[in-house]
Amino acid sequence: MRGSIRNYFRLLAEDRERGFAARLLGPLLSGIAWVYGVGVGTLRLLHEKKILKRKRLPYPVVSVGNLTWGGSGKTPLVEYLAHRISERRRTPLVLTRGYSQDEIEQLRHHLPRVIIGVGKDRLKVGRNIGQRNRIDIAVLDDGLQHWPVERDIEIVAVNCLNPFGNGHLLPRGILREPLSVLKNAAIIVLSHVNLVKIEDLKKLKEQIQRIAPNSFIVESYLEPLFFYRARQRSRVSLDRLHNHRVTTFSGVASPRSFQLTLSNFQIKPIRNFEFTDHHPFSVQELEEIKRVSDSAFAAEIITTEKDFYRSPKAISEILNPLILATRLRILSGEDVLTDRLFRLVGLVK
Repeated sequence: MRGSIRNYFRLLAEDRERGFAARLLGPLLSGIAWVYGVGVGTLRLLHEKKILKRKRLPYPVVSVGNLTWGGSGKTPLVEYLAHRISERRRTPLVLTRGYSQDEIEQLRHHLPRVIIGVGKDRLKVGRNIGQRNRIDIAVLDDGLQHWPVERDIEIVAVNCLNPFGNGHLLPRGILREPLSVLKNAAIIVLSHVNLVKIEDLKKLKEQIQRIAPNSFIVESYLEPLFFYRARQRSRVSLDRLHNHRVTTFSGVASPRSFQLTLSNFQIKPIRNFEFTDHHPFSVQELEEIKRVSDSAFAAEIITTEKDFYRSPKAISEILNPLILATRLRILSGEDVLTDRLFRLVGLVK
């Protein structure tokens, strides 16, 4: 029931629910959004005017955040930055609040040599870890709205498939803060640029440049690498599933990107189960996915890594699906992004 309610309000925020109840709720949600906007705007202003002071960690901090309610490609970007630092023999610390266990487990799996600090008070967590370890730089996950920590670079991720929703703040829209906040970003990273039309990408870049003329825009996409079997962890090439009929399931904020990625490899979902972001899969739901997939004679069941790490034991035992492994690729602007990053850790003078 909780997931259904959350999904309903997500549809309302994205203007995909237009029934009678939606029309009634619209004015109420707009009023709540106004109050919410006043609250977050006041908090940000108090920190920007140094009335509420930001505190600095004993090492540089790169903030990675977004303006919207999930789906911006923030986690792969955090992984990319931490990996680029660690491969240059510097020690990064990823600081995350840890809203969901799936993202934490994915970070730990992809970054086995990187320290992951988890906690609501990331200033306290960062200081404690810094006392026990040599840290060269911290990557502050979901840092745009975490005002207490001083940062050296502000990076904002924007999903090209649904950049700003209907332009309204939560709960009427998907914006966590007004678009004007983009001007605070030194770098804006566009995700999923390979899944949108060239003219749509151009319009989005022009819109961002009007709002944040001094921000540098980086273009990125998620590159599919291979599948791996949940239980055995054996790899399966993407080519093996060309023109195969499959069942998919996901509980991510941007399921469209998952579907488009598969379609680009001529993989044909005939049954698709979509859940809300961070949805905790029940045994009954997984069994239903298997039953429907078997009845449709699908060749495979496919899901995302984020979904797999949410319930790895149950998913492996009941479905044993193929997991799509991906990594972030920078299409343009990588030299500027890495230059700013490497300067903070003394790799570039």
